[in-house]
Amino acid sequence: MKKNIYSRLGVELMKSLLNYGDVIGIISCSDGMKLENRNIVEGIKYILNKLGFKTVFAKTIYRVNDTPFSGKPKERAEELMKLFLDSKIKAIVDISGGDSANQILPYLNYDIIKQNAKPFLGISDLSVLLNAIYSQTGITTYHFNVSTIINNTSQQNLFKYLFLDNNENKGFKTFNYSFLRGNKMSGVVIGGNIRCFLKLAGTMYMPDSTDKILFLESLGGNPNRIASLLSQIEQLGILNKCKGILLGTFTEMENKKFNPHIEELVMNITEKYKLPIVKTNQLGHGLDGHCLPIGKYIILENMIK
Repeated sequence: MKKNIYSRLGVELMKSLLNYGDVIGIISCSDGMKLENRNIVEGIKYILNKLGFKTVFAKTIYRVNDTPFSGKPKERAEELMKLFLDSKIKAIVDISGGDSANQILPYLNYDIIKQNAKPFLGISDLSVLLNAIYSQTGITTYHFNVSTIINNTSQQNLFKYLFLDNNENKGFKTFNYSFLRGNKMSGVVIGGNIRCFLKLAGTMYMPDSTDKILFLESLGGNPNRIASLLSQIEQLGILNKCKGILLGTFTEMENKKFNPHIEELVMNITEKYKLPIVKTNQLGHGLDGHCLPIGKYIILENMIK
């Protein structure tokens, strides 16, 4: 029987990432938010304000002109650059998802982003930006669904712990996990939503997988689709290079109890590489999803021998 243990993220000597009263910029770089989902946008604003932050909204939040987009690719990129350039803004939260985040990649100035580094948070299709920003600047980004803080005290406390109370004595909050193969893995984390991460394949924005921990999760996808994406990862040579795989939630597969399940698919395709494999139910699209830094060194160990 597998037993859950806790991850130990590498602790940096650092002050808290944010302070009470800081301004957080909010944007939609992937598909725009639907007007009927305005309550989600307002809910995020309300809770962030309640937690002690001020909020500023980019112009590109909601869908415009009967399109799926909050603006043209260049417009979305320009709005994101404004948030990075504004010294009053101390963090950026992307509340979107969908399909179109990679449209803005050529329009971003990565030198300016590096010179004005600040936490950038997003999930799902924002895996594109999380990894592209890391690969082009070396700065850490954060895989986290900020909408989970709405009507969820536990997630609000998690957000406070991560971004307000995080200091040299704490590091990142732990998440439960179990080893499927091996007893330890360590390395810098790359990855995110498997489908969206693979949009970077063959581009300059794909992070080098050498000695990295590959994090994978998914909202949708049946076994044949996920198997296809895993085969693409193998054919890109990533399994030859990475140090291990951290599996988050694969929501549709797990909710519908598809066969073969995600653990079997991953164990089979990684067998010849003997890669350590870890599974957690607290990273992904769930309402209790924790935060995983992209571009940060972590250590995962099985403390139960």
